[in-house]
Amino acid sequence: MPEDHPDDRHEVFLELTSGTRVIVGSNLPDRAAASLVANRWIVIAREEDGLHETHPGSGVVVRATSIIAIKAQVQPAKSFLRGPRDGSWL
Repeated sequence: MPEDHPDDRHEVFLELTSGTRVIVGSNLPDRAAASLVANRWIVIAREEDGLHETHPGSGVVVRATSIIAIKAQVQPAKSFLRGPRDGSWL
């Protein structure tokens, strides 16, 4: 596994049955922090039914049974040509 660069930030997103991806953690300082967020969502997807808010106060909710994948990765560097990656996209 490649080593993290000290300036790397990490993000965690969910992939839903609809094909939508929803970011549930961003600007995380390291792999361990991203793992904590991912593991929390793994527990929710496996054991809890119902609606869950992605970030406190965000208003974005997902149904636990609609989560089909959870991925943690190095967050792409900001680009002048693309908009922000916050929230969900289709």
